[in-house]
Amino acid sequence: MESDKRVVDKKDLAINYITDKVPIIFDTYSISQANKYINKNIKQFDVIDYIYVVNNRNDLVGVLSVKDIFKHSGKIKVKEVMQKEIISVNPDTEQVKVANIALKHGLKAIPIVEKNKLIGVILTNKILSIINRSLHKNILYFAGIHKDHLDFEDTSQVPLYLSLFHRVPWLIIGLLGVIFAAFFINKFEDIINRHLILAFFIPAIVYMSGALGTQNQTLLIRDFAVFGKELKFAKYFFKQLTIGFIIALFIGGLVYIIVSLIWNETYIAFVIGTAMFFTLVISSFSSMLVTYLFKVFKQDPALGSGPFATIISDVSSIIVYFIIVSIMIK
Repeated sequence: MESDKRVVDKKDLAINYITDKVPIIFDTYSISQANKYINKNIKQFDVIDYIYVVNNRNDLVGVLSVKDIFKHSGKIKVKEVMQKEIISVNPDTEQVKVANIALKHGLKAIPIVEKNKLIGVILTNKILSIINRSLHKNILYFAGIHKDHLDFEDTSQVPLYLSLFHRVPWLIIGLLGVIFAAFFINKFEDIINRHLILAFFIPAIVYMSGALGTQNQTLLIRDFAVFGKELKFAKYFFKQLTIGFIIALFIGGLVYIIVSLIWNETYIAFVIGTAMFFTLVISSFSSMLVTYLFKVFKQDPALGSGPFATIISDVSSIIVYFIIVSIMIK
C-alpha cells in the first residue's frame, strides 16, 4: 500500500474525493455470482470498472476487473482470478499523490483503505479534476503566483456577510469624500459662473485622474502577486511615477491644444491643461502609495485600495483643479 505521511491541508486529502457506490463482493463468490450481483445492483453504482473483493472480515483482499467477468467461466471462484496486489492509498493521502499513483499505474480508480477496510474509491472524473487543478496551480506557481506571497482575501471562500463587512466601509468613506468634494466645488461658484467652460472639464479631470490611478493600482496589485518579495518597490515606484509624469505631460498638452482649437480660449486652455497635468501626477503618486500602504498594514489592497485610492484621486483632483484655477484666474 502506498501512502503519504506529510501534513497537508485537510481539504486536499483523498478522503474528500471518495465515493462508496462501487461493487463490493465476497471472495467466496463465483464469477457467475459476481455477474448476477452486478446486473442486479448496477443502478446503485457510480462506476463498474473495478469490482472490489473482501473476505468474511470485510478486509479488502483483491480487485477484479469487469472484463474478468466475461473472460472466465462462471464456475471459477473470484479469489482464483482476482488481483491480490492492490494499489491503494490512505484517507490522509494528499490528492496530488493520489493522481500521481493513478497515472503511474494506469488505474481508472484508486481505493481508499484504512486498517485493511475499504472506505471508498476515488473515480476517474475526480482524478482528472485533481490533475487539472494541480496543473493550473503549477502554471500559476511558475508565474510566481502562489500562497507564499498571495496573502489577499480568497473571495470564493469568504462568507457573504464578511465580504460585505470588508467592502462596504470603504465605499462609505468614498461617499463621504464625494459629499466633501461637492461642498468644495460650491466654494468656487463665482469663478464657474464667469468661466462656464471650467465646469465642463470637472468630469474630465476626475475621470482622467481616476483612470490613471486605477491603471497604476491594478498593475501594482498584479505585480505584488506575481513578484512578491522580489519586487523592489522603491525602483518600481520611481519608474511608474516617471511614466505617470510623461503621461500627465502628454494629456495636459493634448487638453491645451483641444480646448484652444475648439473654444478659442488660449489662456483658459492653458489653465485646464496645467490643472490636468498636476492632477494626473498626484493621482499616479497617491494610487501607488495607498496600495503599498494597504499591503504594509496587512490589508487586502484589492478590497480597500480601490475605493480609497479612487476617492483620494477624485477629491484631490477637484481640489488641485480649483486651487490652480483660483491662482491663475483672478
